[in-house]
Amino acid sequence: MSVARGGFASCPPGGEDAGPWNPGLGPELPRHLLPLSTIFRPENVFTSVEHAHEAREFTGLELQELVVFRPQRLVLHELLIRITADLSVPAGSLYEELGINFREMADRIDQGWIAPRMDQIVDEYERMREALEAFVDEELGATIFRAAPAQPAPGGVWAGVARLFGRGAAARADDEGGPEHEERVRRDWARKACAEDDPLRRAAYRALSRAVSAMHIKHGRMWADREVLTALALGMAANDYCSEAIGRLIEPWIEDAATQLGYVRLPAQARPIVLNTKGASASGKSTLRPMQERLVERIGERWVDFALISPDIWRKYLLDYASLGEAYMYAGALTGIELEIIDHKLDRYMACKAEGGEMSHLLIDRFRFDSFALDSDQAGSNLLTRFGHLIYIFFMITPPHETVERAWLRGLQFGRFKSVEDLLAHNIEAYSGMPEIFFTWALRTNKSVHFEFLDNSVPKGETPLTVAFGWNGDMNVLDVKGLVDVERYRKINVHANCPQAVYPPPEQMAVEHNTLFLLQCIRRIPNVNFVHRDSGRTYARFEAAKLAWVDASLLERAFAQPEVRAALTAVAPEIVTRPRDDPEAARAHSAALQAARFHTLGRWGD
Repeated sequence: MSVARGGFASCPPGGEDAGPWNPGLGPELPRHLLPLSTIFRPENVFTSVEHAHEAREFTGLELQELVVFRPQRLVLHELLIRITADLSVPAGSLYEELGINFREMADRIDQGWIAPRMDQIVDEYERMREALEAFVDEELGATIFRAAPAQPAPGGVWAGVARLFGRGAAARADDEGGPEHEERVRRDWARKACAEDDPLRRAAYRALSRAVSAMHIKHGRMWADREVLTALALGMAANDYCSEAIGRLIEPWIEDAATQLGYVRLPAQARPIVLNTKGASASGKSTLRPMQERLVERIGERWVDFALISPDIWRKYLLDYASLGEAYMYAGALTGIELEIIDHKLDRYMACKAEGGEMSHLLIDRFRFDSFALDSDQAGSNLLTRFGHLIYIFFMITPPHETVERAWLRGLQFGRFKSVEDLLAHNIEAYSGMPEIFFTWALRTNKSVHFEFLDNSVPKGETPLTVAFGWNGDMNVLDVKGLVDVERYRKINVHANCPQAVYPPPEQMAVEHNTLFLLQCIRRIPNVNFVHRDSGRTYARFEAAKLAWVDASLLERAFAQPEVRAALTAVAPEIVTRPRDDPEAARAHSAALQAARFHTLGRWGD
């Protein structure tokens, strides 16, 4: 083993045999496979790979903003969303059963109630698209292009884009107004998008604002002709407005199908419960599901009343893995962008349900750590968790090298592989995002929030170990090392080619260099108890960021673990010097915590 960049270890190449550290795919989708991506397949979209990349180079917009979905594909998006949000999908006892049951429901509803009406849907799409185009063109003619009549670009719209690279476009934006005028118009569109009640106009304003903003970032002004800008805005607006309208169109058909097929509709809840699991890819989030089901029963609720939000189960409905041939290992990457698009549409649909008082209980299992919505400065505004009255949030702490090995086994069994670099990058994102998500909810005073950190470095099939848990402003820490690991696992090497190469040198992994999250917990959570895992006895307590009480003998037992001693003396040096005698505090806090009295999933206590 040698030392690579950044002081990380590096293993010699492992040969040709495929395995977890040599899965046979990289973090980037090879260019020759792009046409296989679900956002570029001609049966799904109107946009070719070449046109999308050409437009991205010119506009700075992302590929997912530039592809224009066909109405048949928008129908599929809205069907997946409504089954997820509105119907009870049997989870089964095995990992794969939820996806199998979901796809069977989608097939039956589609074949019996939606596919026979596809001509009607396409006709409605064309009508909506024409109305959008007329409004976008009228709006451009009244603002940015008020002095420049539309002129068709020879060779089609995207040939016009290519011509624009040479700055040779005719009928460009009003030169007299310049970038300042364009920016004023763009801000006005953004304001109207927020205030507009009409969904067509709202989508058009949002798309126009986004297109001009991207061009300004890329070029400093609107360097595009009217036809090109119309096409850009129309595509984005159609993906938005037409999808939402198609969803409303098919809703009664889905309801009729559910009734006739005997599917259970999720009941609206006056006080919704949300169970949210956060963790890196392949950290074991889905393995908590049976334990969460038992928790739901414990608190007197019904598991069938929970919407199971697990977007990964959509992948095999978006793409026939068996059709990929030698490209089968890239199935996950080939569905990734479209999955993200549908996931954000699901958020919008759930927000509408909440606004109408129709929110059900939720179980959320997805890899997303985006806490802030684009139009909000409130933490948590972009998370479905915000709809819960009672919230249970679970954080999975799994060693990053183990996620690589688990992902490989999952790929062999279910056909969904990830590159090593992607998996390790997801770990960094997860452990960087956990503290913000945790404090966002643990410090809420307007909701009941139960949190639990779980150590999933246990053999397959065993129950994870509870690291820490609590309600709102009270936290019980059972495993100091687990909270230190949250900090450690942000520092890993995404280019590792073996387990030993994942982690920094020992001095960088030392406890005293990784106590930031632990310190933040003490400083920000009003009451923090440090508790022996086996006995449930508290050995130290912090209140309002100050050491309030210690039990000398129990503390000495805890300090027998070098990492506990190093961590606590690093964040609170006074713990070894302050007076110990406080009989009143001892009476208040010395009683052992009983695992059966708490809503934890992991193992702790006798």
